[in-house]
Amino acid sequence: MKGLGTLCGVVVALVARAAVAVAPDTTCTAFVDVAVVDSAAPVVQPHRTVVVRGERIDGDYPDPHPVQSACLRISGQGRFLVPGLTDSHVHLFGYSKGGEGEPATEGAILRMLLANGVTTAVIMEGSPATLRLRDEIRAGRVRGPTLYSAGPLIQAPDTGAPPGRRTFQTPEQVRREIEEEKRLGYDFVKVHGAMPAEAYAALIATARREGLPVVGHIPDNLGVDAALDGGQKMIVHAESYLQTYFEFHRKLPTEPAEIDAMVRDVTAKTARAGAYVQPTLSVFRQIISQVADADPLLQRPEMRLMPPVAIGDWLPERNPYLQHWSYANLDYFKAQYRVMQRLVRGLRDASVPLLVGTDDMVPMQLPGFAMKDEMEQMQEAGLTPFEVLKAATATSAKFLGRESHSGAVRAGYDADLILLEADPLEDVSNVFRQAGVMLHGHWSDEASLQHDLWAQAVAPR
Repeated sequence: MKGLGTLCGVVVALVARAAVAVAPDTTCTAFVDVAVVDSAAPVVQPHRTVVVRGERIDGDYPDPHPVQSACLRISGQGRFLVPGLTDSHVHLFGYSKGGEGEPATEGAILRMLLANGVTTAVIMEGSPATLRLRDEIRAGRVRGPTLYSAGPLIQAPDTGAPPGRRTFQTPEQVRREIEEEKRLGYDFVKVHGAMPAEAYAALIATARREGLPVVGHIPDNLGVDAALDGGQKMIVHAESYLQTYFEFHRKLPTEPAEIDAMVRDVTAKTARAGAYVQPTLSVFRQIISQVADADPLLQRPEMRLMPPVAIGDWLPERNPYLQHWSYANLDYFKAQYRVMQRLVRGLRDASVPLLVGTDDMVPMQLPGFAMKDEMEQMQEAGLTPFEVLKAATATSAKFLGRESHSGAVRAGYDADLILLEADPLEDVSNVFRQAGVMLHGHWSDEASLQHDLWAQAVAPR
């Protein structure tokens, strides 16, 4: 096997070709007579002209507004302009395993994200190669969503870690790992699975000292209070609350009054802790669908966008969900999902900041396309379309410390935008009725996005 440094260089070079290298753009773009959707309140401002210069929004003016002849004019009549979306939980196949995957796969993932309006993404299991790709995109040498990366998973032995992943048992091992992640330049520390209490305490203390926010699962064996009291910044998966609160040392409650009381208790605790929560409802529902019948999911046209090597573990004979979950338990899984929906409503009611994350690349979660599933399911759980859109834009920007630069259609903000054919405040699915996407000030209409997306699709299988 090639050395990691050489391999990372080869990977990034190939991804640059697959994902389309970026050329400097000195022109400006104007969205003319467009309705601007506010990310701070459920308000639509009609008949605006939004001018972009370089990678920033130059101004948002009442229409009509004079536009320089050099500007690319894009008709916004009957259309809606929103900030680009943030997927707060992505995986890049191969990169998370140290760069051993196929570069073409990572290029496909970047295109799938962009074609679905994702202009920012948080990698939830990183490696030196994810850092290299993150920096290549930020330098403008590779076209893709702005990336942030957690480090390698920090988890204890005997917690189901796949072969090849490191595990950490003692406080000293955890401290050394976090110090190394800080030195390498990761953006977050991610905890996964069970952790000894002393090791988790060392993780929280060291990450705080090093200035690295802790994200990830609630430690399965410690309960939800350990994460909330410890100051974990973001909790992934509403399912984590099932394992560490609703079902912690007991069976899932079934009485509505008891469920409601527990929801009020745990959401109040989460609000006091100031934690962000990423529900990932679509992951759990996809598992239910797979256990019921995986074939329709495997036969989706979008599966052709994924190289076979990336979905080998999704096939029935290797799918971990189908190996460990039983059709006979479907009713119980559905009851769990209903509790998760109630939890998400409760988190909203308690003013807990919610994020949109897909956990793509787990079986059947297609990069980019899973954003539509997740946002629709958050709306189905009881959030308004505006609340879901805000979770994917303004709240995500605040979580990343970018609220003064991104997550809104506002002068001086990043020119990461989506032009829509229908009002997203009527139904969140309208976020995916796209006329085009602007990434870092570079406009791509829907036809070109779809062409780039499908040009390298594999033959039906």
